[in-house]
Amino acid sequence: MSTPGPLSAVLNSLAGGATSLGAVAEETGLSRDTVDLAVERLIAMGRLDATTLGSGCPTDGCGGCASGTSDGQAGCGATGPSVTRVGPVPIALSVRRTP
Repeated sequence: MSTPGPLSAVLNSLAGGATSLGAVAEETGLSRDTVDLAVERLIAMGRLDATTLGSGCPTDGCGGCASGTSDGQAGCGATGPSVTRVGPVPIALSVRRTP
């Protein structure tokens, strides 16, 4: 039996219920960098959906918002996180089922 490639391994781990990318790395034996790259590729391929999870506005204003920019510009109302975001943005990954 052959070993699945990194994309298949990551997809199978997420479909099997892995709850974090760290858990995917541990389960698959892949490095975290490889898991991160695989997830990016799987999203680009349409095999994973990534949904930004809102957490409300931070008490210190837009400058502390992960969707804001480093110069304090608001990210509110944007279609996605700013490319110059200043912090992590939590996302939910879901596996797209193929017919």
